[in-house]
Amino acid sequence: MLESNIKPDVQTYSMLVDMFCKDGCVDQALSILKHMIEKGLTIFYEMFRKGITPDVVCYNTLIDGLCKANRLSLVHKLFREMRAHGIAPVVITYASLLDYLYKTARLDEAAGQLEDAENFFSNLLSKGLQPDIRTYNIMIKGFCKKGLMSEVGQVLRIMEEDGCPPDDRTYNIIIRGYILNNDLSKAFYYCDIMTSKKFEADADTFSLFVDLLSSGNLSDSSKDLLRKFIS
Repeated sequence: MLESNIKPDVQTYSMLVDMFCKDGCVDQALSILKHMIEKGLTIFYEMFRKGITPDVVCYNTLIDGLCKANRLSLVHKLFREMRAHGIAPVVITYASLLDYLYKTARLDEAAGQLEDAENFFSNLLSKGLQPDIRTYNIMIKGFCKKGLMSEVGQVLRIMEEDGCPPDDRTYNIIIRGYILNNDLSKAFYYCDIMTSKKFEADADTFSLFVDLLSSGNLSDSSKDLLRKFIS
């Protein structure tokens, strides 16, 4: 392709990454990802050299990609550059960073060293940013991962107060969180709420239900409840 002066697009790169991963050639896949990131950064900074200032959409796209590629030092650099150029981060910007930090179990940094969920969202609001459902779900997933289930209740309360009701993804995250933290009574409680709102268990939650049923560690009443949710 390159010899024919045909430049690969993102779909071509994605197919190569997928192919290498399926063949167990992880190093080659990572090499392609690194090349894609470096190419994106080159184009990004070329804009500055041509007198074009990237907008918030450009920054968000690059920050999201860098988070997924585990390049946090560059993410922090871009955050500083955004502010230096008078471009304020928006909810999506923070959501990308939150998602990355939670996935890498860096909860303290994800919460910005704040004490609890309420303070974190107050901090967002003080910046004139209104959290959306994705931000809330990322926050809840992070607390579930760390076993901080009391914080989950705080986030749910804030969501209702802000007029952003939980969606099916919210409930599935919470149910899995309680199951993985060995609190089946709470998991069943939120299952009832979820079904009352006409939401259904997703594939990950359904898989957990099946695992529980086959574990042999449940009481008969718990088995009956689970069968009701997966039937």
